[in-house]
Amino acid sequence: MDSMHTMEQLVAELNKYNYHYYTMDTPLVSDKEYDLLYDQLVQLEKDSGIMLPDSPTQRVGGELLRGFEPHRHLSPLWSLDKAQNIDQLRNWNNRVIKLVTDYNSKNPDNPLPNPCYAVELKFDGLTLNLTYQDGRLVQAATRGNGVVGEGILAQVKTIKSVPLTIPFSEGTIEVQGEGIMNLSVLSNYNLTAAEPLKNARNAAAGALRNLNPKATASRRLSAYFYNVGYSDANMFANHREMMDFLRKNQFKVNPFITYFENFDDVTEELAKIVESRSGLDYLIDGAVIKVVDMETRGVLGYTDKFPRWAVAYKFEAEETTTVLESVSWEVGRTGNKYILTNKSY
Repeated sequence: MDSMHTMEQLVAELNKYNYHYYTMDTPLVSDKEYDLLYDQLVQLEKDSGIMLPDSPTQRVGGELLRGFEPHRHLSPLWSLDKAQNIDQLRNWNNRVIKLVTDYNSKNPDNPLPNPCYAVELKFDGLTLNLTYQDGRLVQAATRGNGVVGEGILAQVKTIKSVPLTIPFSEGTIEVQGEGIMNLSVLSNYNLTAAEPLKNARNAAAGALRNLNPKATASRRLSAYFYNVGYSDANMFANHREMMDFLRKNQFKVNPFITYFENFDDVTEELAKIVESRSGLDYLIDGAVIKVVDMETRGVLGYTDKFPRWAVAYKFEAEETTTVLESVSWEVGRTGNKYILTNKSY
């Protein structure tokens, strides 16, 4: 068996194990078994001087980058309108119903269905926009201003829940998600860090915008995906189909997605999310409510800033009581500088 064929088998096997471990949370082999296969692949790549495009060895991070290149998204990344309370949320829904009703009155032969809703968690991390061409990851970018972001492909490749290749290989798609650092990972990182990180959101954003991909890799980030923002063809009739597509193509999709026909059930679900928020292993700052039907989304369209078919329901900021333990003062060149040491609980 030649070395290329062996490398192809090892890459396929290791990527399968990575998918089950990092995306599905269902490990198939022990760490020791994985490491043996990984080390074998590393040696073969070293001996041959060849690295396959989807090799897991790409995820360790490469050389220091000189800067970020601007990347123009194929489709705009919209902001979301915000509802701070249930009354504002109901106002959004009333506008949706009015627009659907107006459309149906003018198009009786092809009416839109009654609105149904998807409720998703709103992650508190850094928005990612991934570009796949013929099944291969070719670019990853920040949101930027929604039209142009920063290319961070080298950094995103270090996230092991991001597939480097996907089964869908028919043209170009853009997939949006959120890069995050799990709270348990942050806690473990800070145990040995020379400079502990303050919070998970800043830790993820800072890592993904770090010009040293090895530093990104050291933070063991994860990512959840929730939208196909661009494709060469119309692919989905509704939001469920889009989520099924993402799962089938090995993207990590948050399991807390619920669907409702009655808007009162949406408000009850939001109350449940607020109650369970503190038990999650990642930060969220709200929930996103979306109209499920894609044709309805097309009719509702967009304002200058927001899609009319989605809204972010913002939660109140979590508060923590802090005891100030000490204040250390230093005199700097421009005046007094102080360092606070505190304990939160």
